[in-house]
Amino acid sequence: MKGPTLELNINSASDLENVNHITKMNVYAVITLSGDKKIQKAKTGVDRYGGSNPNWNHAVKFSVNERLAREGRLTLVVGLFSSRLLGNKDIGEVEVPLGYLLPSTNGNGNGHEMKFVTYQVRTPSEKMKGSLTFSYRFGGTPIISGPAYQQVPASWASPSQHGYGPHCYMPQPPPPPQYEEIRLQKAGLPLVSFFNSLSLDG
Repeated sequence: MKGPTLELNINSASDLENVNHITKMNVYAVITLSGDKKIQKAKTGVDRYGGSNPNWNHAVKFSVNERLAREGRLTLVVGLFSSRLLGNKDIGEVEVPLGYLLPSTNGNGNGHEMKFVTYQVRTPSEKMKGSLTFSYRFGGTPIISGPAYQQVPASWASPSQHGYGPHCYMPQPPPPPQYEEIRLQKAGLPLVSFFNSLSLDG
């Protein structure tokens, strides 16, 4: 049976790091849905006027394997780039496990309204600089009732605290457990010591 369709509108970004340093940036976004056998990808046009505050309002549709999404295996990535004659430059990206966007069993999410969200942008140097706003909804086949991949943490700020009106302002989701193992291995730290420290702290 055909799965649901993720309908996206990549709206805008604000306060991005100027990787051109001197001249104004011409910014575009590359949207990727990965984790399935076939990686789906789309690209916005280049905004040549907004600089660090580009606007696109670019519509994208991706087919979704709901089972993989609920298992936390599908990831939505929006990469931001500065278009340049001597080679495009990476500005940063937003990475969201698709399971965060799936509706839960409360019945919300199968409607026709687009939901707006705003995420912080992670730069190549791993710092947070600027934000990206997009809207989304799931269409086509109704979403199957089931638990969401993970509920939004209570520590995430409410929209009113950041002055974004109807938007939900969210930091980047935490990396999966495998990421911590890889990071520790690169740092030369034994995984046994790391997990022992976790049990002691608990």
